[in-house]
Amino acid sequence: MPKFRVLIADDELPARNKMKRLLKKIDSVELIHAAENGFDALEHIHSLKPNLVFLDIEMPGMNGLEVAENIELDEMPAVVFATAYSEHAIKAFELNALDYLLKPFNEERLRTAIEKVAANQGTGLDKEKIAEILKSEIADEIKTPFANKVPIPTRDRYKLVDYSEVVCIEVEERSVRLFTKEKSYLLNHTLDTFERKLPSDQFFRVNRSCIIGLKHVKEIVIWFGNRFKIILSNDKEVISSREKSKILKQVLKF
Repeated sequence: MPKFRVLIADDELPARNKMKRLLKKIDSVELIHAAENGFDALEHIHSLKPNLVFLDIEMPGMNGLEVAENIELDEMPAVVFATAYSEHAIKAFELNALDYLLKPFNEERLRTAIEKVAANQGTGLDKEKIAEILKSEIADEIKTPFANKVPIPTRDRYKLVDYSEVVCIEVEERSVRLFTKEKSYLLNHTLDTFERKLPSDQFFRVNRSCIIGLKHVKEIVIWFGNRFKIILSNDKEVISSREKSKILKQVLKF
């Protein structure tokens, strides 16, 4: 069995300590980080690049599914979820072929999960399956108190930017830059991730490289080639594509 570099995430100290004890008994794993919350987990997944991640579902700030949805790596890790959820939630995981550990679990069940991952080596996280669960009937059960905020990592903390503050998000090289009226932040995500996560009644993707906050549209100028120049509340100017210009007319009802 290949050696796995493992990251675990659980907001409860006794659960983290138990997981550490169990993993120490398994020769095929090396624990590289134990995260105390979803933000911590996501940051260290991107920096340490583990190939196996155990995520608790119920974590404050960013739950396990949201962490998985926001992983942006060229080589995605295998992910196993830990959950104490109800029967219908477990069925959602099984239907989407996502591995999970039902709390409380023992060493034997943990070994089985690791063996299953090893047998499917090379098969990383499938984010489409995560998206399906987040759209399902259990989504409200796992919704976090910060569901309408974007976590912005800084040197020693996370700044939470409310959706209403987001003027636009633009592609910048292999990352994206999020703009508010006063500042901008470089984030290690893709524009597709934000398009899936942000509510469609508040945000609109105007072209391949930019999403705008509809409440921050200050002026729309008729532009060349049946397109629009959109002036935002921070005075940024964005040109919509022809296809998106047609949709924009309907979205803004003019």
